Amino acid sequence: MSLYVLEGLRPWVIQRVSAVYIVLFLVYATICFFTANSIAYEAWKNWLYDPFNTTVIGIFVIALLFHAWIGMRDVVLDYVHNIMLRIFILAMLIGVLFGCGLWVFRILLLSVVG
Repeated sequence: MSLYVLEGLRPWVIQRVSAVYIVLFLVYATICFFTANSIAYEAWKNWLYDPFNTTVIGIFVIALLFHAWIGMRDVVLDYVHNIMLRIFILAMLIGVLFGCGLWVFRILLLSVVG
């Protein structure tokens, strides 16, 4: 498998679709924030752990991770010419994004377990 698996139209479409979803989620979250009755911790915890919101946030995180990966990958492929440095940076980027994704999904899954 190559570092260039996502080339051409596919990453462009993924990035545009993820950008639209990210904007729509941010509009939804902003509306929820400004129309909330309370800004207390328990109210926001209940909002986060509502099944609909947990699902929407999970999709948001996936879209954000794909969006970030494609954007940063393209920057690295365009501007880092040393192949070993390029592989190192891409591996670190995958590790950071994967770790962040696991962290968020651990938080979201606490609502199901706890």
